[in-house]
Amino acid sequence: MPTFNKILCATDFSEDSAFALGYAEEIARRFSAEMLVLHVDQPLPPVMVSPDLGPMMDVGAMSRIAEEQRLLAQRELDKIVTRLRDSGLRARSMLKVGSPFLEIIHTAKAENVDLVVMGTHGRTGLAHVLMGSVAERVVQKAHCPVLAVRHPDRKFKHPLEN
Repeated sequence: MPTFNKILCATDFSEDSAFALGYAEEIARRFSAEMLVLHVDQPLPPVMVSPDLGPMMDVGAMSRIAEEQRLLAQRELDKIVTRLRDSGLRARSMLKVGSPFLEIIHTAKAENVDLVVMGTHGRTGLAHVLMGSVAERVVQKAHCPVLAVRHPDRKFKHPLEN
């Protein structure tokens, strides 16, 4: 029987991630495990100053937007961790910047987690074909088991069905 002492739950603050968090929370409760709630912020693409000025990056605006985005993410993480702690769980948060799948597997390894829990939603269509799903890549590359939780509202539709 596997034992889970530390569970990493990756979140992007979506409804799908919140659903997966419920699974992580229940497993953590049953195993008296610590929860690590991780959000990975992707770097912003360059911001144009004005189409009239040509391809010129406004580095200051990019930095301000990125910083505000990270502050909002940290506030959301804090709310989640506070709720988990108030319910009696050991929990902490981490905010990383980079490629979500790389940061999830790196953090899981570095923190020596026993289980990664995450939602299955993500890219669809051509972006999915070209880049793949974050959940798929984490399942393929993580050093530990990964529980990929599909939100019940996400119905499978065969591509050839109308």
